[in-house]
Amino acid sequence: MVCDGVRMWPPKWLQTYGPGKRLVAGEIGKLDAVFLSTITPPDRVYLVIVTDEGSCYMGTLMFERVASAKAIFDLLYKQMNKSLLIIGAMDLPADFGN
Repeated sequence: MVCDGVRMWPPKWLQTYGPGKRLVAGEIGKLDAVFLSTITPPDRVYLVIVTDEGSCYMGTLMFERVASAKAIFDLLYKQMNKSLLIIGAMDLPADFGN
C-alpha cells in the first residue's frame, strides 16, 4: 500500500498503553479494532493492535481515494482478532478498492 509515494503497510505504531516496548515496527500483534475516519473525506483507516505482552498500539493507513479507504476498512473489519502477519500476507487484486 502506497499513498502519495509513501509506503503505508505496515503502519507506524504508536503505543497507547501497556508494559511492552514503546517503539515497535512491522506486522506485530493481532488486530483488535479498526475504524474508518469520520472526517470528510474519510480517507484514513485507524488500526488498533494488541501484543502478547498486553500492550496496545495504534496505526494509521492513509489513502488517496475514499473508495480505497472504505474497501480496506471493510476487508480489515472482517480480519479482527487475526495476527497482522496473516493479514499482511493476504494478496489483494491490483484493482482492489477501485
